Parts: sequence; C-alpha cells; structure tokens
Amino acid sequence: MNEKSTPLLTFGILGPVEVRAGERRVAVNSAKQQALLGATLLQANAVVSTARLVDAIWGDEPPNTAPDLVQTYVSTLRRSIGRPAAACIVTRPPGYLMRVERGALDLHRFERLAAEAERAATGGDHERATRLLGDALAHWRGPALAGLDSPLFRAAAARLEELRLLATERRFESASHLGDPAWMVPELTAFVAEHPLREDMRALLMLVLYRLGRQADALRVYQQGYGVLREELGVEPGAGLRRAHKAILDGDGAPAADGPPVDVVAARTRGPDPAPRAEPAPGLPYQLPPPPARLVGRDAAERALGDALAAAAEGHRPTLVTVDGPAGVGKTALVLAAAHRVRDRFPDGQLFVPFHATRPRPTSVDGALAMLLRSLGGPGAALPPSTDERAALLRSTLTERRILLLLDDVWLAAHVRPFLAAHPGCAVVVTCRRTLADLDADLRLSLAPLPPAQAVELLALAVGAARVAAEAGAADDIAAACEGLPLAVRAAAARLVARPGLDLAAFAARLADPDDRLEQLAAGDLDVRERIEGSLVRLDPDDRATLAQLAVSAQLAGAGAGQLAELTRDRIAGLLRQPVGDAERVADRLADARLLEHHGLGYRMPGLVRLVIERDLGSGR
Repeated sequence: MNEKSTPLLTFGILGPVEVRAGERRVAVNSAKQQALLGATLLQANAVVSTARLVDAIWGDEPPNTAPDLVQTYVSTLRRSIGRPAAACIVTRPPGYLMRVERGALDLHRFERLAAEAERAATGGDHERATRLLGDALAHWRGPALAGLDSPLFRAAAARLEELRLLATERRFESASHLGDPAWMVPELTAFVAEHPLREDMRALLMLVLYRLGRQADALRVYQQGYGVLREELGVEPGAGLRRAHKAILDGDGAPAADGPPVDVVAARTRGPDPAPRAEPAPGLPYQLPPPPARLVGRDAAERALGDALAAAAEGHRPTLVTVDGPAGVGKTALVLAAAHRVRDRFPDGQLFVPFHATRPRPTSVDGALAMLLRSLGGPGAALPPSTDERAALLRSTLTERRILLLLDDVWLAAHVRPFLAAHPGCAVVVTCRRTLADLDADLRLSLAPLPPAQAVELLALAVGAARVAAEAGAADDIAAACEGLPLAVRAAAARLVARPGLDLAAFAARLADPDDRLEQLAAGDLDVRERIEGSLVRLDPDDRATLAQLAVSAQLAGAGAGQLAELTRDRIAGLLRQPVGDAERVADRLADARLLEHHGLGYRMPGLVRLVIERDLGSGR
C-alpha cells in the first residue's frame, strides 16, 4: 500500500476510541466494546491475551463468564465494522490480534511525525521541526482513551499524555529558534498556567519575555513559579529555572527583539543564556571520565583502538573510529580504557560529549557544539546560532591542535559529522549501538557479548574469586542468564556484593525465573531493562510493532521467556505478510539497532530483549 494513501480502516485512541471505514464512523457505542477496541489498539499488530482484555474491560472485578463475553464482544465488533473486520481482528491464541496498516492508527502517525521532528531539530532545521510537531499534535482530539477508566487505561492514558506534553514542549523549543517569538507568548503562558510544575517551559517563557523587552513580566513568571513550587511541593525552583532567573537579573538574556534565538535545550546543560558565550578555559580541557578498573575479554579491541589513536596523534590526517554493539556490551568502558592510555599523545586536550541518544532527553547537536567551543576557549563574542556555523567554528578552533574527542551514545551519522576535524592530529571516537555504516570511519570495532568463561571472570572480579569458585556451577548459571552482557554481569554482581550472605545458587534461581530476571539485573544505574528500552524507543513505530510480533511469535513457537529465539527469513516474511526481500530489510533494521542478531541465513532475538518486550507488552507500554 502506498504510505500516503488512506487505509480502508483507520483507528483513533488520541481522544475517544474510534474506528472509521473510509469516511464512515463505525458505531461502537458499548463501553465494553470500546474497552476491547482500545486494548487491542494499544498493542496494535501484537497478540493481546484474553486475560489482558478481561483486565482492560472489567478491571479487578470480572464476572466468571468474562472470557466467553470477550469472544462475544469481538464478534459484535466484527459485525459493526463489516467486511474489513475479518482481515483486521484476528483470533490468535492466547487471544486476539488487531492488524493495523501503516498510517492507520493516529498514535503511530503522531509518533512518526514526532520522531521525524526530533531528527530535524537535532540537525538544526527548527522550522521543519516546528511544523512537523504541529502536525503531530493535530492528531489529538482530546484526552487519550477518553471515557475508558480501568487501571490499565489510566496508566496508558497517563503515558500518552506525557508524550503529548513532551511534543508540545519540543515544538516551543524549536519555535524559539525562528526569529520573533512574540506569537509564542499566549500559547506558552497558557501552557505554563495549565502545567505550573513543568519548570523547563516556565524558564523558556521567562527568556522569551525578556527577549521581547518584558523584563518585569519575565521576573513575575519566576515569582509565580517560586510560589507554586513552595506551596505545592515545599521545594525551591530547580537549577535550570534559577539559572534563567539569574541570567535575566544579570542582563544576559539577549532582550533585543532581533537577537539570537533562545536555545532552551542547550540551556538545560550549560545555563539559560540563549546566546552562550565561550569563555577561555583556565587550563587545557581534560574531560575524560575515569577508566574502568579492569576490562575483561577486550584485549584485542583495546590494542586496536589504542594503536589507531596513537597513529592519529602522529599522522597526517584526522582519524574517525566507531565502536558499536548492543546495549550494555561495554562500549564506553573500552573507549575510556584506551583513551586514558594514550592521553599524553593529545596534549591539547581530551573532550567527552555524552549524547544520551537512547535516553529520554538526548543532548542536541547545537548544545554539544556550544559545550565544546566553550571548553576549548572559543571567542568571547556570542556563538553563531546555526549548526553549520558552529561546526565551522569548531573546525577552525581545532586547527593546529592535537585533540581527542569522544562522542558517547550517538544514534545517527548526521549527529557525528559536525564534529569531524579537518586537520591532522585530531581523533574522534564514537560509541553507538548502530553500525553507522554511512560514516567513512578509519576503524570500526563491533563488540559482542563476552564468552561464558570471561563473563564468569568479570563476576569473580566484583564478588570475589573464592566466592565464585565455591559455587562454580551457579556462577556459570548467572553468567548464562546475563547472556554475556558486561552491564548485566555487573548488575548481578552489585546485587551479590550488597548481600554477602546470599548463595550464588539462590541468586541463580531468581535469575532463572523470567518474571524476576529483569528486576534482579537492576542495581542503581546498572539497569538492563532501561538500557534495552533506550533502543526500543528510537525505533519507528512500525518497526517496534514488528519486533513485538516477532517476540510473540517466538513465544507461540515454544521458546521460553528469556531464551534465544531463532527466526528464519521465511518465517519473518510469513508473519509480516511481505515478500522475503522486504521482510529481510525490516529485520536488518532491527539487527542494526541491536535488537535482533544475524544468525546463519536468518536472525535470532536475544533472550533479554525478548523479556523486555514481553514485560512492556504486559504493562501496555
């Protein structure tokens, strides 16, 4: 189907639940049928169990006949929709699957436009980002899932509302780069009044007002926020709001109506000044975080990376190195270990930029460029507003310097290019989950999970060799449950260190329970589920739905929760009802995001990835 054509059936959950057949709105008047429709659409293109549908429709008090009633409601809904229902509402044990074509669900269209806007903003095209976010928000017809009130729907509605608010904030942030921001004041004022505790937008409203010459109004907005925070939460304003207040009091808010745009995203990391100034650094920038105490199983990769960096420092051209691999495989640890070994080869500084691409608030390219220019002691004048101008200024600043630049947790090649030096003696090292094959890298390193023996060695380093040797079989079981991911092994070790009296065998038994494994592999910021979800949220909604289908298919085929699930190309093509070539391209994208693995002529899904997907499906995420 052409992506731009209108699907025969379209669905909506960004407002009251609805389904349309062409121009006809299908009458779904029963509250229980609406709940059925909403629950299946929340997990579109994935199997929803009958038990989950019972929870969605009746909450904590289902009747004894609930499973039979679900079947009745499905039949009634099919009759209401008419002939197309046979293709879209599919009976598939242990429940039903709502098949939704690309572009047929308003949530998918919203997510796709928001993701495209994020890429545009990251690349500096704020005009396009503002337009795309406006189009995305136009898909909302009211509160999501309006009228559905079971615990499942309340949780889902809260999550979707947060997505709407974030998109609204992103639109304001992008719009603040587009010249005269006077049109924003009424909308921003209404938003802040409706959401008084969202401090980022209050800070942006203050800066916009100040830029328009309305200093008194800007300070009044701060005082109102101060009062709300003290009265409702008993806390002081956060650091970002205080910085915006101080910038206005100090006269650093660029009040001229034709001044540079307000950069609120960068303000979150370096202060609120919409026209940041690169002050001379007191000394050379040595920004590398500490190296790991010891690497395990990465000797060859560390030597290759160290040799490439040493050659770059003495070479005749700048060097680019990429280190890729799945979440938690130890990319940053490897890079820091190698970088510290050669730091003396880069006497003009080593800089570190955490992009946080797989976290909810990634660092923008503009913000990262400003941070680097400030660290390198750039000019005292205001930094140029555009990404291209800042990138050019960075290249000029790096001339005749030997600098090592580490870009950590990047997602797109476009995010890297503005930082590439044009002069010999500089090296740029990028860590990323994806391969970034469209970058012309001098060295590519792809990290795989550790073999079992090395995973046990890493465990022993943390919990003690004697403790591991005393329960060698249990240690092997723990390493197997962690699938060789250093992050998972470290999380398991942290749990064991915190409980020195806990037998390894008892802990291995906890990990053997798929319903408990992810909880046991979380210790502070060592959280396997959180890291894997960072890759999931960066997927196109259609690819994410495909991944959920593959996980459910593996479950139905008998692969236990958390076990490696093998998927042939023909099987994937059958599930997606696509030609093998098209299905293979989809699977390759998922493999590039490190959520599938290439295996022979097919693919397989890592067990921990499957567990995260299954848990998210169960929670309605």
